[in-house]
Amino acid sequence: MVDVKYLRTELRFPPELRHPIHRLIDESDAVDRDVLLHGTVFQEQADTFLFYVEGDIDVYTDALRSVDRIREFEVTRIDEAGHYVFLTQRRDAVDEAMFAPLQRAGLVVVPPVDFRSNGIARLTLIGNGETLRDALAELPSGIETNVLRIGEYDWRQDLFDPGLTDRQFDALAAAVEGGYYDAPRRASVEDVGERIGASPSTASEHLRKAESAVMAAFMELREFP
Repeated sequence: MVDVKYLRTELRFPPELRHPIHRLIDESDAVDRDVLLHGTVFQEQADTFLFYVEGDIDVYTDALRSVDRIREFEVTRIDEAGHYVFLTQRRDAVDEAMFAPLQRAGLVVVPPVDFRSNGIARLTLIGNGETLRDALAELPSGIETNVLRIGEYDWRQDLFDPGLTDRQFDALAAAVEGGYYDAPRRASVEDVGERIGASPSTASEHLRKAESAVMAAFMELREFP
């Protein structure tokens, strides 16, 4: 049986391969966040996408109107800063070269895709090791890949993944199971250390780092639509 892996990767596009809207993120302070939530790619030469956008939506939509291959779009306001942008665009050669390696049997692209400044896009892929390696190797020349994380796939990571190390997770699990976080507290840091075979100071360090990672991930989750 082949283990299914998840791979969190960062792609860096050179200027000549960046979509005009991705260039806008680099060139303007008007857009704080541009996230591809869902997309439909068929054999025909037009694709449909749903984006979440934070920032000055007027600047963003003006940029959309200036891109010839964007056929139509619709904007839905969520709150003062956030909007959904539903658009259809004509595929170009860069799109074809990007989509082809990622559209293969044994590979799933898990949304969202987070577009950032400096031509960076972050995304998650699921498949076996060989399929993942082949997909990254076949991306267009000039796109740099940086693997941020790889491991056994667990669907719950898509909901909330603070990126704990194994020892941090063990310490946190021992603390929860032992009642360290109960009120009143039923376990001490010494108890946590004993459960994981570590000194109190080491257990305390694992807990502090785990707690920091969990809270940071939680706040990022809360900021997401």
